[in-house]
Amino acid sequence: MPLKDFEENMFLPDKEIFINKIVRIKEVDVNLISITLEKHRTILWAMYKLPCYSDERKDKEERREYTSNRDKIINDSNEKMNFPNINISEIIIQKQKMTFSSHTSIRMSNWKDERDKELEYFMEKGIIKTNWDEVDFENIIIVEYEQKDSEEFPVIDLSKKLDIILKLRSDSNKVSINQSISMKFSEMGKGNKFYFYDSINIKKHIFYIDKMYHYDVWEEVNNTLEYELMRVLPKDQIEQMKEEYITVLEKICPKGMNLAMLEYETEDDMQLKFYSKEYLDERPAHNSSASIMFFKSDRELGSNGFKSRVCMIKPVEKDFDGIIDIELLSCFMKRPEEIITV
Repeated sequence: MPLKDFEENMFLPDKEIFINKIVRIKEVDVNLISITLEKHRTILWAMYKLPCYSDERKDKEERREYTSNRDKIINDSNEKMNFPNINISEIIIQKQKMTFSSHTSIRMSNWKDERDKELEYFMEKGIIKTNWDEVDFENIIIVEYEQKDSEEFPVIDLSKKLDIILKLRSDSNKVSINQSISMKFSEMGKGNKFYFYDSINIKKHIFYIDKMYHYDVWEEVNNTLEYELMRVLPKDQIEQMKEEYITVLEKICPKGMNLAMLEYETEDDMQLKFYSKEYLDERPAHNSSASIMFFKSDRELGSNGFKSRVCMIKPVEKDFDGIIDIELLSCFMKRPEEIITV
């Protein structure tokens, strides 16, 4: 093989800062491998083991049969929690800052096929085990954090200690609640207070329900959808996008019906997730893809002075005015930025 071809099949960084340090992030031991510059890309490499095995490649026939949508939602949520998002936004090494514009997480089983040059390189460094009988590919995650193009590769004195500070991006943490509420279509007065208990932070939280109301989403589609699309899309794409939007909407709210919407506030600025008990008790529909739409409150603050949010509950007949049994199934709590000294 010509030398040129041989080099093209190798991972040969132009520069490298060898780290190989273990740091505890979100209850996970993360190995900061190294920082490399290769083909004008500066990458911080990291590796960690998932806290719980999860095989995404199982055949559908082997997957669990869910008895209810509630069961499926809770199980899907638990699976996501077993795949932690280790999102490092900055590293300061010997007082030099690197900012990361993106990060990519890949299971080693996939990485071994797609990035075998890098894998072989780190094996030779002794960072990744060479005895593959001891490695659970499905459980090992490799992460690439790519430095912003506008920043220079750091100049590091390897004879001195690698003083390292990491900054983690803010994110959210999902907490299960499972609290039942019966709601009638009406506008509530100020102070319509509810509580739920947060078993993770061992704390009681307060939220307010301002109203449950009918939302004629089809009237809005007929009146404003095409105009809104014209503002962001070329003329030749509008009709196709409109058809796609209507197809998704029909799965969520059949024509001739309204959406039951719940407006609420929380004192801790949390996003709550409500469902109708009827939907949660139903068996999941087979061979159906998830259809998701996002809704925003038409006012910034609710009746109690906190951020107003809305949650879709279910489609209802236009003249429906009864009581709906709903469940507050979960909430999303914001995690602030975190600073870790290695």
